[in-house]
Amino acid sequence: MVHVGVTLNENHYLHDSLLNGFPCPENPSRLKKIQEYLKYTGLLDGVRCHIYNSEPATVRDVLRVHTNEYVEFVKSCTKDPRLSPGKDVYICPSSFDVLLGATGCVLNAGDLVVTGKCKHSFALIRPPGHHAGPDTSSGFCIFNNSGVLARYLQEVHGLERIAIINIDAHASDGTHAVFEADPSVLCISIHQDQSTLYPYKGFIRDIGVRPALGYCINMEMPPESSNPEYNVFYDEVVDKVLEKFHPQMVILECGFDAYHKEALTKLNLTITGYYQLIVKLAGKWNIVSLLEGGYHDDLGLLTSVVLRALAGESNIKDDVDLIDLLASRHAKTRKDFNNNLSLLKMRLEPYWDL
Repeated sequence: MVHVGVTLNENHYLHDSLLNGFPCPENPSRLKKIQEYLKYTGLLDGVRCHIYNSEPATVRDVLRVHTNEYVEFVKSCTKDPRLSPGKDVYICPSSFDVLLGATGCVLNAGDLVVTGKCKHSFALIRPPGHHAGPDTSSGFCIFNNSGVLARYLQEVHGLERIAIINIDAHASDGTHAVFEADPSVLCISIHQDQSTLYPYKGFIRDIGVRPALGYCINMEMPPESSNPEYNVFYDEVVDKVLEKFHPQMVILECGFDAYHKEALTKLNLTITGYYQLIVKLAGKWNIVSLLEGGYHDDLGLLTSVVLRALAGESNIKDDVDLIDLLASRHAKTRKDFNNNLSLLKMRLEPYWDL
């Protein structure tokens, strides 16, 4: 059994804002950086990590989450460059094919794990998806990849309990919109304080709706939160909730914009922070990881760190002086984190006995 299966939508470069005449941080260079770095490291050796070819998804696959009217509108936008399906979303003539290619990679990544061919998998795809709802798109996201995968795993493979965990710096508002009333899918989003960052949704008070109260969990991380805060939250909330829910599969919305070098956000995870989170998850659960946000130069490095964690390899040396990083941040960061953690635990207590 290959430890980690990797899928990649090769046609992603056809979805490019420059084709519409303007720059955007969500562009083909993101995957190009990752591919170049992974080739340099030799991680994709066919034993630890192996690349699998994927077929495009069908429209029927996408319709498990999105409305037919929305899908048809997205398709129509490819024929008119003046149209956009949502805020901060661009469309190119070939974008619909790229989207189906990306979704196909996601479904294949799920198949690899659920059939036992791989222990874990990582779908290296773009554009991202966690802001896309059933009939909405925003924040570079058009189709909700994790949502489509979850419904596919339920309908095709018969899974009854699936967890979706978002570690992107931005709230997983689209995913939560899909599953907020569905207790068969547990959604946990760990993101920057939503009073300070787009999409300004996903507050601690938002815990889902009946009959799934408590199954949408939003943790707002104060700006400058770093490895210690993420580890405390994982140990005191995520791990305990997952143990009680006992998912048959964990889908990880793996955003790299909580990284300390990300200019668009104010979180301070280092490569050690990412490695620690993934090792904890992968040690107990089968993981299908999906690439989400992240717009800095270290995307390849962080991808290799996640692959190492999934494959059970030791981490590479972290060049960040964590003591210096923590000492330089605002003194109230830890206090705000503790307050948020206490508030979240209080809201979740009736449902998860934390």
